Amino acid sequence: MAGRILDNEFDNYSYIVGIDFGTTFSGCSYIYIKSSINEIFDITDWPKRSGYIYPKVPTVLFYEQNSKNLIAWGYDAIQRAKRPDTMGVLIDKFKLHLDHSQTYPALPNGLTVLEVITDYLREFNLYIHTCLKDKLGVIYNSSNFKYCLTVPAIWDDQAKAIMREAAVLAGIVDRSDNPDRLILTSEPEAASLYCEKKSGQFNLKHGQRFMICDAGGGTLDLIVFEIDTSSGDASLREVTKGSGSTCGSTFLDRNMRDLIIKRFGTYADGNKEIIDNLIDHFVASTKPQFDDEDDEFFTIPISLGLNEEILANIGVADGRLQVTVDELREDVFEPVVKQVLDLISDQINQSRTQIDAIFLVGGFGQSRYLGRRVKEIFKPKVGSIYVPSRGEMAVVRGAVMFGMDPNKVTHRILRRTYGLRCGSIFDALRDPPEKKYIDYDGVTRCHDRFSIFATKGESMAVNKCVSNEYFVFYPGPFNSDLFAYDFDGSSPRYTTDLGVRKVAKFSKELSIFTNVKLGDKIFFTTNMYFGKTEIMIETLIRGEKFTYTSSFASHELEKTSS
Repeated sequence: MAGRILDNEFDNYSYIVGIDFGTTFSGCSYIYIKSSINEIFDITDWPKRSGYIYPKVPTVLFYEQNSKNLIAWGYDAIQRAKRPDTMGVLIDKFKLHLDHSQTYPALPNGLTVLEVITDYLREFNLYIHTCLKDKLGVIYNSSNFKYCLTVPAIWDDQAKAIMREAAVLAGIVDRSDNPDRLILTSEPEAASLYCEKKSGQFNLKHGQRFMICDAGGGTLDLIVFEIDTSSGDASLREVTKGSGSTCGSTFLDRNMRDLIIKRFGTYADGNKEIIDNLIDHFVASTKPQFDDEDDEFFTIPISLGLNEEILANIGVADGRLQVTVDELREDVFEPVVKQVLDLISDQINQSRTQIDAIFLVGGFGQSRYLGRRVKEIFKPKVGSIYVPSRGEMAVVRGAVMFGMDPNKVTHRILRRTYGLRCGSIFDALRDPPEKKYIDYDGVTRCHDRFSIFATKGESMAVNKCVSNEYFVFYPGPFNSDLFAYDFDGSSPRYTTDLGVRKVAKFSKELSIFTNVKLGDKIFFTTNMYFGKTEIMIETLIRGEKFTYTSSFASHELEKTSS
């Protein structure tokens, strides 16, 4: 594997499996890459789904009370949680805990986000392999699968590393596998491949730009891509720094719940089950179909046991709760939709060059109201606005396409500045005295200098290698710990500056070298590849090459002789 950043040889794999791990729903698609048909198949028959026809499975878990023992997942978890006098804890929307720009309450039962994601992926993976084994019969072989897992573009490197570790712990891949057996791609990037596949249908050609607005249950991701057909086959390059926020459709649910609780007032606590049923109706019916034209009437499933005056104040008549179209628009939809519109506007401003199309994908992207508002605001500025068919499957199908051709996206825009910590020559005019030290060779140096490899906003080719040479005094140890700086403006001087944080630890004791004395300088080269979804690092020391990925445990992946 040394020196290779992606494995493009598919001899060892017969199938590519795409996994869209979502905030509210997760999906799976796959393809047999050795077939001339080249058809992507979706897994849509999920366990315990009853009459629900949505092609994905809920991202929810049900645990024993005060325990880390998992009882059920998906639709089964929801059904068990609704049973009378059930004893257990339903956990949902836990993906949001990997958005480190926000703070969320601790998960129940002492569970960590790594544990719950691992539990979910384990059950998810076991089920999809049960399906694949049934469909493939005697040709099924679990070692013949390669995976592509999608992550939000707004996630930092630590969040992506946790997802990779969860996939390993869940048994999707083994820790000893070539790291390229599981590749990560951003959700809007996967969606862009799905939409580019349809670009002929939308008359998009070489040099034209389109925006992906991936509006899911918990997150919104946006990136602008440019189509490049100069080499024959179409490829894509990012031309804006992706942006996004936690403003998906689950926040519509939250707003709706707040509205209903406000209506019920002091009677809300005694009618939690009824309020939950009203929210279920909103999620399944009102939310996707809302078009800003009619009031909504929610049937109350059981008697509230309240007198007529109280019911009238709540807004209940003839067993139905009336919510006006104005309330739905102003209190439920607009607070979230306005965030989406602002983020789209930011991407248009970043692009500077004309954007020829906007694609609305993801579950929330299929919302009639969101589509109408986007067209109202941006139709004069953008060539066309599309809601492609099966848009809720755009990300997971695009993940399969990415797994087939990881170099389809040729350039990415860096979302942060990256570098290593090193000791540099001390500058008495710029460096504070407390960072001053005398090194083994008698030279005065400065602690904690930020040696920059790549800068935020820089366009990076996927296979571009950025190299720097360093040295360590034998016997070491050496480290290539990676730091990131998220803020805009000039780059920091020190790794201890505000906004700088360690994102991966790559340390190792030096090997025993012959003809090397204690205190001799051992020079090494660090190569970094920033153009992939995950950062890859190579360190070359005296004929030995160590290859790392920014994994959760930051373990060494491979050591070979050059």
